[in-house]
Amino acid sequence: MLDIVEATEDARYSEVLQTVIEELKGIEILRLDYCSDYQGHVDIDVLLEDGRVFSYKYWYGSCSGCDEWEDRSLTNEEIKDVMIQEATFFSGLESYNTWIGMRDSRD
Repeated sequence: MLDIVEATEDARYSEVLQTVIEELKGIEILRLDYCSDYQGHVDIDVLLEDGRVFSYKYWYGSCSGCDEWEDRSLTNEEIKDVMIQEATFFSGLESYNTWIGMRDSRD
């Protein structure tokens, strides 16, 4: 089992992200960038058991003034739904690697 909470040093909402990845049957973290402080972000790409790749990035704050989900009083279940709806799903590693190559060529 992938331990997203530990991998992100307990960044805010990492428990919700853990649930999302477990439900999607994540098997390998392909890329992870995060900042786990009062305000931060998590940007993660995960290979799923069915061969697809889940890609998602979110930002968070420490209070309702700087955290949209807290400001909207979303429950963990609602945050999970947002994560799934806003995520990018690649059909497989080939399309994911093509995207990574295009993204990296712009740097």
